[in-house]
Amino acid sequence: ACPCALGLATPMSVMVATGNAAAQGILFRDAAAIEHLREVDTLIVDKTGTLTEGRPRFDTVVAAGEYAEGEVLRIAASLDQGSEHPLARALLAEASRRALPLAKVAGFESASGIGVRGAVEGSAVALGNTALMAEQGVDWHALASEAETLRARGASVMYLAMNGQLAGLLAVSDPVKASTAEAIAD
Repeated sequence: ACPCALGLATPMSVMVATGNAAAQGILFRDAAAIEHLREVDTLIVDKTGTLTEGRPRFDTVVAAGEYAEGEVLRIAASLDQGSEHPLARALLAEASRRALPLAKVAGFESASGIGVRGAVEGSAVALGNTALMAEQGVDWHALASEAETLRARGASVMYLAMNGQLAGLLAVSDPVKASTAEAIAD
């Protein structure tokens, strides 16, 4: 046994590992990073576009009180005409698919990270998460159970309020890529 062989084999294996990883779009800062991989037992990734298609799609609408599901979607999509958010595009696509007539929006505002607000057909409308509902003084708890069920399925949930009253919720999902199961198994 020659100690020189070990001196040549180690850099060679690191070079091969680095080359193979680079071919897959994975870059390592140094050889120590590769070595630390043997200790990894959990991998956390940003699912959007990595494990999913990266194109959210409409999932469902749930009406509250006297509101009808179609009306909840129509008002939400009307408000979202002023938004560039991917979830807004999913609602607009579904409203278009259902041929729902959208209304004009006045005073559109985006509340960063929590939702959007504006006036639709003379009503004050807010569409967003529970933080936006709380800010607007809207009790969203009547649909909390439905929202949790949808979130457990991986959906993003948005509450819709009209004139300070809960009108419903809408859910949008980002479908898992067909190749995800195989990629994770590898």
